[in-house]
Amino acid sequence: MSWYLALPSAVLGVLMLAGGAATLSSGWIMPWQRGSVYRPRFFGWGQLLMGAALAIQASTALVDDRATRSTVQGAGVGFLLAGLILLTLSQRPRQDA
Repeated sequence: MSWYLALPSAVLGVLMLAGGAATLSSGWIMPWQRGSVYRPRFFGWGQLLMGAALAIQASTALVDDRATRSTVQGAGVGFLLAGLILLTLSQRPRQDA
């Protein structure tokens, strides 16, 4: 991965980690997302996982070994998918029967 791709990915990952930490600690969500998020805890954990995934993907620019790089990228993709699932679940209304 080139540095011009890794640097913005790392910055975005840190911002998502900060947003996830803020959501988990205080329940604060960005104003444009407040109307669609029904479960802030799921949303916070999803943001943390996606931020970690972006940071992991950016860190592969530092790895020279091909096998290690593919393993690290696989972990990043797993975190990305888990975060996406949590973000999707946070936006579904509860099914109270």
